[in-house]
Amino acid sequence: MAATGMNFQLLFYFACLSVIYALYEDQIGKFDWRQQYIGKVNRLYWEQPTSGKRLFVSTEKNVITSLNSASGKIVWRKVFEEGRRGEVDDMVHNGDVLATVHAGRRVATWHPASGNQHWEIFMDGDDTHKGSVRFVGDLVVALSSSKVYGIPLKVAKDFWEVELPNSDTVNYKILEVYDGKTYAVGMTLGSEVKVLSIGQDGAVLSTKSILAGFLRQNTECRVVQGYYLMCLCKMTDSIQVLNLQNPKGFVATSIQDLGVQENSESIYWIKSFNSNEVGEIIRVGNDMIVIVNVGTNGRVSLMKQLPKSVIADIVNYEDKTYIVSLEQTGHEEYGVSLYDMSSWEQVLDHNHRLHYASHHGLPEQISCFLAHRSGKIVYKIVVLSQDYSLQLIHKTGKIAWRRDEFMAYPTAVEMVDLPVSENQAKFEDEFGSHDDNVMTMFVKRVKTQLSQLQTFVIQQIQKLRGVKHHSVVIEEGGDDDDVDDEEDLLRDEFSLHKMIVMATTPGKIVGMRSINGHIAWQHFVPELNPFDRFGKEKVILHVQRTTAHFPHLPQCVVLGKNKVSGRAHVFAFNPINGQRISQMPVGGLHLPYNIVQSFLLGEWDKDFMKPLILVDDSYSVHTFPSTAQSFVTEQSFNIYMYVSDIDNGMISGYRIIKQQNKLVADNVWKVNIQNQRQNLKITSIVAKKANEHIHSQGRVLGDRSVLYKYLNPNLIAVVTQGEEPATSQQKAYPVINIYLIDVITGHIIFHDNHRKAQGPVHVIHSENWVVYNYYNTKQRRHEMAALEMYEGKNQSNSTVFSSFTAPHQPLVMRQSFIFPLPMYTMTTSDTEKGITAKDIIVGLKNGGIFTLPKAFLDPRRPLAPTQETQEEGTLPYIPELPVHTEGMINYNQTLYHIQGIHTSPTGLESTCLVLSYGLDLFHTRIQPSKMFDVLKEDFEHWLIASVVLSMLVASFITQKLASRKALNRQWK
Repeated sequence: MAATGMNFQLLFYFACLSVIYALYEDQIGKFDWRQQYIGKVNRLYWEQPTSGKRLFVSTEKNVITSLNSASGKIVWRKVFEEGRRGEVDDMVHNGDVLATVHAGRRVATWHPASGNQHWEIFMDGDDTHKGSVRFVGDLVVALSSSKVYGIPLKVAKDFWEVELPNSDTVNYKILEVYDGKTYAVGMTLGSEVKVLSIGQDGAVLSTKSILAGFLRQNTECRVVQGYYLMCLCKMTDSIQVLNLQNPKGFVATSIQDLGVQENSESIYWIKSFNSNEVGEIIRVGNDMIVIVNVGTNGRVSLMKQLPKSVIADIVNYEDKTYIVSLEQTGHEEYGVSLYDMSSWEQVLDHNHRLHYASHHGLPEQISCFLAHRSGKIVYKIVVLSQDYSLQLIHKTGKIAWRRDEFMAYPTAVEMVDLPVSENQAKFEDEFGSHDDNVMTMFVKRVKTQLSQLQTFVIQQIQKLRGVKHHSVVIEEGGDDDDVDDEEDLLRDEFSLHKMIVMATTPGKIVGMRSINGHIAWQHFVPELNPFDRFGKEKVILHVQRTTAHFPHLPQCVVLGKNKVSGRAHVFAFNPINGQRISQMPVGGLHLPYNIVQSFLLGEWDKDFMKPLILVDDSYSVHTFPSTAQSFVTEQSFNIYMYVSDIDNGMISGYRIIKQQNKLVADNVWKVNIQNQRQNLKITSIVAKKANEHIHSQGRVLGDRSVLYKYLNPNLIAVVTQGEEPATSQQKAYPVINIYLIDVITGHIIFHDNHRKAQGPVHVIHSENWVVYNYYNTKQRRHEMAALEMYEGKNQSNSTVFSSFTAPHQPLVMRQSFIFPLPMYTMTTSDTEKGITAKDIIVGLKNGGIFTLPKAFLDPRRPLAPTQETQEEGTLPYIPELPVHTEGMINYNQTLYHIQGIHTSPTGLESTCLVLSYGLDLFHTRIQPSKMFDVLKEDFEHWLIASVVLSMLVASFITQKLASRKALNRQWK
């Protein structure tokens, strides 16, 4: 009986597991998708010299991962925390073990097949120092800012450590292993180089100091051929070499002695994933690569020149050394060449060509894997491009796969409605112009109906023949991209499918289909650099004209900095097909001034274009496009703006005026929110969404009265952070201030202060409320505060709001709540008419996307519910905000390093599109008030249709019977 009871308990347990495996399992992946990225690769190793089935890489996004070399898919991925503490300074692989060093202090080893961690230890030293790690025998040798550690591979015990001499003044940044010895190299700019030689048992063999007065900040040094320290000295146009085995002094070789006529500024190292013991690759100018090596006398000699080569790598295979290079042979075409370094004969034939799209930029690094197949040498080449994409080339130049790692660096995101079809667009022309008569309009209507009928008939015939209607987009010449079998880029019935436009850090601008995340088009603008906004990289992305204004094409504009000059750089394009607008250069438009403020004008010109207003550092006003200058001049009487000085805590307001036949910004007010005692700094400025719709102007209370909202469209929320200095009674503590400022008049509408609270502070500003979060250092918990502003029971103006005739100070209601989890960011849902209830969408640091109804953050939640509050529907006040599993819209799909969440309305009032971006992308739909405007999938259409039809028949019959009865009554 006991065994039977145990069996029933186990059966019940496993039944529960199957129930809680997923919510609505059949819906997983139906309306959402996720894309996982790793970031720009900085270290790369092939699995084994004879296998090459996997790639082990570390990236700039604090990730180490294993990739399948056949498909490029992630086998396993380890994502570390953001910031310096999670950075991967170095990674090495010896075939059986991966070793990494993080933030200059933490050393760890990993199992290459599974990604499981073997052990980790923490080293002494400074976190800002960049550490290094190497293998020597059965040891892992690691370098910190002050010590060298030798750690056994199997168990991290009984390790030795060596103190680095003068580590407080000498920067030890190079660690190398050769012939069983470990060399730690430290440098002092303009002074000397220290070389410390250590044996496998931890004994210091020698310590040498060598004069090196040529060392400057821009001097690049690396260890080549195992034990030579080579420095490229641009100040003296020479290459300096030091023998680490016998460090007596540097040997200089003039660049001109190598037969190179270029100056040192155009000569630089070719970045390499792995070091070699044969030679070194140096780029000369833009169209030549030279191979050099170091002789026994320390002199550098030229081995080979590779003209027209873009990138090259040195590979050791079967006791031979080869050079693989990519040479540009035509527009968007590269040739793969393989040379035997012993004879400098080319191993491959001349048919190895690959199509390399120009929107990837130039190849920056390559790594080659060689093998024998059918008596021939075959290769796999991994190419890291200028736009951070990673692709693998094999066979005769075929691209096997590509990872678009620039998608892990988003700086701006917008969602644009797709255009209507050609037939639907003709409806716009049906009404004709004001000069059309009735007959002309009738003919246009008939033509439109006939065109629709013709299209319908053709589609039905093709469906019967088995033809699918789709738009095939083949990139890369059709040899490395999947063919998308999907409908044309046309708007669906409820505008659920949109074009996601994204700008990224390397200057890549892409358009993605929101239905599946596939890239529809892409542009590379290498000179475009993001702004630094509150410590984050950000470019400005505006939609100047949407798809709603047929026949005018939609237009987007991206604004950033030029990488060389630091001035403004603009790129304008069609967001649907990615085509540049007319007269726009391929690399964007370089403007001859710096930008202090930019914004879209709220009015359309005659072509339904919203001009982009640019204010330079001399406060002159420019427009993009420049043809809109006259239109902006006409509207200048009501154009106001603000400029913030983040470090000094100053916000200034300006109006646009015409002065000497040009537009300038005239200062009208200044607000100083700096507190010298607290050393406050502006950390965030948040305005309302320009396209936000507000359905209700008031809130109906339980007594049937109306509490009118304070709907000021000119309001911004400003957050400052600082520290209250210590006194004799208490220690120093952090302070957060929040200001609500009218940017037209400069009036401070509201100010609140949080003592013993620190950021990061994330703010949502919508309608008449503001929600923000912070960390309470006293209670050691995360909290969220809500502010709601009301005019009162009487509304000042029901039609228009003006800051110059604004009502009295609003009634501000506020309340704080406890939020149990740390977050990355948060935003609010957005619907077409603003009727649907709002949801707060939170990106959690545990990898979840959580939706919380705004009703939980209502400042009017009472401690003791009354009849009126219950009738109103206000929840009772409870300090803790609930985090329920049903609110996780990404269920079990963990998302890492979330940077932001973008929401967009659809044609359905109940539905909102959500895109989470960061290291991973996640897209889904949410319904804050459920799908009240759509019938359910299991709705009985036939039943309701039969009931309606029966009612129609019954009403027709009863009508006839009633009329006959009335007629018979009249004849009586």
